[in-house]
Amino acid sequence: IGFCFVKGGTGKTVLASSSVLYMTAAVAAAGLIDASPVPTAARLMGVDAAEGIHAGREEVPVAVVRSPDRLDPALRAFEEMRLDAAVIDLPPLHKTPRLDVVMAVTDLPGMEFLGEFKADARHVILVLNMAEEKAKYKDATATVTLPYSPVVARAYARRIPPILAHSPKAPRHGEWRRQFFTLMKELEKIVKKEARR
Repeated sequence: IGFCFVKGGTGKTVLASSSVLYMTAAVAAAGLIDASPVPTAARLMGVDAAEGIHAGREEVPVAVVRSPDRLDPALRAFEEMRLDAAVIDLPPLHKTPRLDVVMAVTDLPGMEFLGEFKADARHVILVLNMAEEKAKYKDATATVTLPYSPVVARAYARRIPPILAHSPKAPRHGEWRRQFFTLMKELEKIVKKEARR
């Protein structure tokens, strides 16, 4: 399950770190692969930046590889650990490596690059992050819009996956969580469908 897009700053890392925690808790045993040159997703999971496999938050396995070219050894290690899924935080790319699922995470300014993005995957979910409006992508299985939430921004600044942030008096964060869970339900349907294949 690769989180990627053409440009940076769209929220890929925030969503990848929250998604692996959700997946592990509710869907299937999952690990995180940080394939970004700057391993921020690993840091959000409580792991230092050293290459290798580490135990992150909630004992979720985290592989720091720093490049999409080094995914295979981490994927093999996760298979040996008998994990059901790998959540991959990818750096900005115009074309993804071959994946089962691509979460194309963009923001409003990134929408102009949507035509340049090529997802090599069986399933693509378009995630319009920090936005209010809906969007469409011709190759998308589903589309989910996540609103901007100051709580998410603060969680990221504190190196905490936003799914762990709690702020009952922040209505924007409540809406972000509802939409995040909608996104996870879409992902869960795909993962279960793929498991039956």
